[in-house]
Amino acid sequence: MTTVEVVCAALLLAYLVWVPLPFGSNIDAAFVPLVVPPLVLCAAAALARVRDGGSLRFSRAYRTWSVAAIVVLIVVAIQLLPLPPSIGAVVSPESHAIWSAAERVTGAAARSRPISVNPDATRYELFRLLALFATFQAAALTINTYGRRLAFAGALCITAAFEALYAIREAATQHYAIWGWTNALIFNRVSGTFVNPNHFAHYAAIVLPFAIYLGAIAWRNAAGGRPLPFGRHVAALIERELVLFAFATGAALACIAAILLSQSRGALLAAVAGMALMLAAVTSRATVKPLLFGLLVLALVVGGLAAYLGTQRTIARFESRNIDVASLGGRRTGIEAAFRVWRAFPLFGSGAGTFADVVSIGQDADVEKLYRHAHDDYAEAAATTGIFGVLFVAAFFCGMVQAFRRESPSWRARAFAVAALTSLAIASVHALFDFNFYIPANAATLAAIAGAAVAPSLRAMSLKVRPRESEAAAPAPAE
Repeated sequence: MTTVEVVCAALLLAYLVWVPLPFGSNIDAAFVPLVVPPLVLCAAAALARVRDGGSLRFSRAYRTWSVAAIVVLIVVAIQLLPLPPSIGAVVSPESHAIWSAAERVTGAAARSRPISVNPDATRYELFRLLALFATFQAAALTINTYGRRLAFAGALCITAAFEALYAIREAATQHYAIWGWTNALIFNRVSGTFVNPNHFAHYAAIVLPFAIYLGAIAWRNAAGGRPLPFGRHVAALIERELVLFAFATGAALACIAAILLSQSRGALLAAVAGMALMLAAVTSRATVKPLLFGLLVLALVVGGLAAYLGTQRTIARFESRNIDVASLGGRRTGIEAAFRVWRAFPLFGSGAGTFADVVSIGQDADVEKLYRHAHDDYAEAAATTGIFGVLFVAAFFCGMVQAFRRESPSWRARAFAVAALTSLAIASVHALFDFNFYIPANAATLAAIAGAAVAPSLRAMSLKVRPRESEAAAPAPAE
């Protein structure tokens, strides 16, 4: 471990703590701080690895996600290249027709033009995607030891706890404001430091598995990895790991309270579905009873928190009879419009970040509203980046399977990987009916989680790197 690498890891954690605070980074003033730090950290971490004299062992999942991300970045860059009209008409006929119509209206002479229907929006999105890729790589290169994984989970839990406390203050005072700015867009639902309660709840949902991970680490460390009777195990926990377990419990309660107070049906459904999918994947016969007991405790905690915080502020919206299931809670229009846009721009899409510019092509209902996003990340990716966006989604799920099957050198590393993959599973479910990928803070946090989940192991090349300094220093088993 070099000093530069440790500093990079610490700065990455500071970045992840900061990124949700300025309105989820969803304001123009946060754009440069959102993009520049991960690019610098990625470069510094890569140089530190090279100078360290170590050989990285890249997992299949890491390679799959890295290659897929690079391909998408290249595609978005191609969307900005000026193409002669003859080539543009073949590559993207609909984009060519839109640009030609604009030239006829303005009387401008035919000239080279990009595939994107709004180059400024696509350029903005390209820089954001570069920042996400850099965040993924920075996390993969630095969050690769037991201590750093604990610090990573702890930093996310501290941020989620702060968000929850901020939300509780909103609910208690009935003053729904963010840093003094009154939220007049969505009434009577808390949003932490985010503008939208659903995006706030999403952040809490993807952090929840890390709170559980810290609790599991405390529970296992208390017994030293040995089987103990329940009573003795609890006594050992109180004696040895009470602080960590209390912190993990408080963070988990904060995340659950945040989801309930936001009254986000999607986040709650995604959290339950994502954890259920991962539990089904990791459950063996020997762990069925403990897991059932854990699920019962979780259900009791959710019910108890809902009763304590007040049903009107937590679950009243879940009981609403005004939900239109056929319209997916009002999201069907945007999703259908996105697929129609994809049919119009099948190969390269309309341009990353341009959904609001082209939604009218496919929107045939609720026309008095402008859908800036499809409320389905997969559909919007297809509409704006074409078949390459669809392939990236396929590569993402392929990488998740590869990461799950990856052999870990220790129980601690495996537990962290399961927590990270559970977080990604929750985000994947929520992406079916929301657009959290386009919320900078949530996307950046997920990029870091993905990178930490598939961090390459390090094979020591000299005696300067001792095995005890890093779990990753131990030879990784073949995949």
